[in-house]
Amino acid sequence: MAFTIPDKMRGFLFNPSESFWKVAEEDIRDTLLFFLIIAVIYAVLATVMTAMEVFNHPFLALFGFRFGIDRLELIVLKFLAVLVFSWLLALVYSLLLHFWVWLIGGRKGIWQTVRSVLYSLTALMLIGWIPDIGPPVGLLWSVVVGIIGIQELHQISRLRAAVAVILAILTALIVLPALFWPLFIEVIMTGPPLIGPY
Repeated sequence: MAFTIPDKMRGFLFNPSESFWKVAEEDIRDTLLFFLIIAVIYAVLATVMTAMEVFNHPFLALFGFRFGIDRLELIVLKFLAVLVFSWLLALVYSLLLHFWVWLIGGRKGIWQTVRSVLYSLTALMLIGWIPDIGPPVGLLWSVVVGIIGIQELHQISRLRAAVAVILAILTALIVLPALFWPLFIEVIMTGPPLIGPY
């Protein structure tokens, strides 16, 4: 029986262990397609929240986009910015995570790490746009699912998987600000607020 896109959404939200077992041997293009779909959903809803002046997405604040209703071309640019940065951060994090997975003994290949990361982000992509509760709840569940994914797909212990994920997150907290430091400085000096107008 086919593991459809809606089945995957439900599975990685509520039954990640079984879901990772089902996708372990799938074509990586199916994994990328799934993440594209949920990333588009996230980008659309986050852009809508920004247009409705509920909040300004951090990715948009980095590039000086203010929240509120804009011309169509600016709305499209906001959507594309959120979509592209969602992909970029997911792939950078995948590389960082695979480094630690390999060091602690995971030998199933980088695509299994990428698969684990992209599917683990299901919760964050589907509820992360909800103000206040969405980001922390989605992020926390994505971390838990990410640990399960590394355990299942690399066939290592849950403890080792947790160590790899935690070290990757700590590394990301150092590497990503370093990569985007000029943008962070720009936000601090002149950028718009993340929530509400001045």
